[in-house]
Amino acid sequence: MERHHGFNNRSHRGGAWTFIGYISFGILGILLGAALVYGLFFLYLVPQAEEGVVVTDPEENGAVEDVPLPAPERDENIVDVVEQVMPAVVGGSSHFDVAEFEGLPFEQTESASGVIISPDGYVITNHHVIENAEEIKVIMPEKGIFEAELVGSDKMTDLALLKIDERDLTYVPLADSGKSRVGETVLAIGNPLGLQQSVTAGIISAVERQVMIPGTDYAYTFIQTDAVVNPGNSGGPLVNLNGEIVGINTAKIALPGVEGIGFSVPSNTVDRVTRDFLEYGRVFRPHMGVLIEDWLDYDDPEPDMGGRLVDVVPDSPADEAGLVPGDIIVSIDDQRIDFLAQLFDIMLYYYPDDTVTITFYHDGEQMETTLTFEERPDNLNEEPLFPED
Repeated sequence: MERHHGFNNRSHRGGAWTFIGYISFGILGILLGAALVYGLFFLYLVPQAEEGVVVTDPEENGAVEDVPLPAPERDENIVDVVEQVMPAVVGGSSHFDVAEFEGLPFEQTESASGVIISPDGYVITNHHVIENAEEIKVIMPEKGIFEAELVGSDKMTDLALLKIDERDLTYVPLADSGKSRVGETVLAIGNPLGLQQSVTAGIISAVERQVMIPGTDYAYTFIQTDAVVNPGNSGGPLVNLNGEIVGINTAKIALPGVEGIGFSVPSNTVDRVTRDFLEYGRVFRPHMGVLIEDWLDYDDPEPDMGGRLVDVVPDSPADEAGLVPGDIIVSIDDQRIDFLAQLFDIMLYYYPDDTVTITFYHDGEQMETTLTFEERPDNLNEEPLFPED
């Protein structure tokens, strides 16, 4: 009995100490867990001091000092170019007598953009924004509003040259657009929706993008950009990071779900057309006397690409050179032609009475002939070569 009683006493003492041990270790675990959570909280969740920012302890200093974060980085080159070019970008308004209401003329006003290209007041803009205008005004934000004289305008390249009576103006030089590269950073500057001197940035998405000219049998190459172009940007410059004009913004694809496809007339075209405006008041454009279409066929014998003659005007330069419908032109003076717009681009650098060497394919055989350009008849206010039915 005693042994049994004594055994129970020993068991009871051992059980009591075990229970106290559990309690002790539990409290210790809670304390260690709390310390771990506290440390992790401050290590990962509490914002740490950034470089250049001073964090002070309010208990030590009595106050928290507010130190501003560094300003976001910016491309200083772009900022410099914008500040350099912006004074030469102008607004424009054209007034049209479009109808009569109760015997009174009803005017429509269209806003657009332009850019000064010489210190003596020559301004480039688009043909479509001044076509049929009764009055043209140029708006210079820092100088006022000026009446502009129309020096020349050309539907096929959608360019117009204006002149204002001012001197010593800030202007933007023309770049060599033949050196423009896909992926190059460009800025579109203009007055979209009447918002004066707005800037958008992007890249050159494509060069030599063929665009058919509405209402004509011509096509020219344009620069494609994803810099945002909106109504009112027309006539404004597309500039590179050297502060030079690589193109004149003229159009965009305006379809639901389509964004970032704008087109600019290349600066080399601007240069050629401007020189003609100054000398002749119009583009002195040559012609061959053909109706032509794109040729692209990798299955048949050569050539794979070129410009296929659909029709040849009797007694025209092409007819006298021996060209016939079905012939495929592949070069002019060794300048390769892969598609229609390239042919018209090349022709833009020639004048009536210039003689060139034409390389073409006739029934699969490569041949050459010489051709002397004439002045395009519709430049002489005559009927078009191929009147619409």
